[in-house]
Amino acid sequence: MARIRTIKPEFWTDGNIVKLSPLARLFFIGMWNFTLCDHGHVADDAFRLKLQILPADDVDPQDLLLEVMNAGRVQRISDGTGRSFLHVKRFEDHQKIDPRWKTRCPACAQLGSLAPVETPVSLPEPQRDSPTLPLGRDGMGRDGKKTPSAPAPPSQDFLDFWAAYPRKIGKDLARKAFEKALKRTDARTIMDGLETLRIEVAGKDQQFIPHPSSWLSAGRWQDEAPQGALLAIVPQQHGWANV
Repeated sequence: MARIRTIKPEFWTDGNIVKLSPLARLFFIGMWNFTLCDHGHVADDAFRLKLQILPADDVDPQDLLLEVMNAGRVQRISDGTGRSFLHVKRFEDHQKIDPRWKTRCPACAQLGSLAPVETPVSLPEPQRDSPTLPLGRDGMGRDGKKTPSAPAPPSQDFLDFWAAYPRKIGKDLARKAFEKALKRTDARTIMDGLETLRIEVAGKDQQFIPHPSSWLSAGRWQDEAPQGALLAIVPQQHGWANV
């Protein structure tokens, strides 16, 4: 059942929070309203959370959830049978707990068997008593850990986008959002929309310019240009800039 939650003033200036994109912050706060209990357990269903928190926004809830998890604010836990939950860390430190609320949270019913699920940001410590794998195993290093493969280099289309975008923040997230955007449209259309944004925000403070990942995820290249921006674009397209 959804519950009223509170936000402390220092939340807005927390070092980890300010690094999140605005929609990721809102998604994180919204999760508090839909916890299964006062211990911060949440159903592991990103799509359902989107319908509850951002029902009318064109965003990928998996991307927002991953962003919050990478910031160390939420972790995925499992009961060992394959059923998983999300856990808002230190939830009880920041919310007023009502002892009269008798929870039926399935995660609370089996606290003893819950364990973090391996994620790229929460890998398990190596077992001290496990034998070291011999050298020569394909893809393994000296410590027995699999050697990560080198990431694919960014495309030239993304590099052009990044060079032109007026606010350089969250490059990795922007790259992922750009690749997703290319499944919906082409690079030229994105760059045309970006040119409209550049004209619109010219001279504005950086804080009023959206993060590139948020701009891409929301499909903002489709925004209609303000009248002033249209007047600035048309002369450039027809070669009238110096007339």
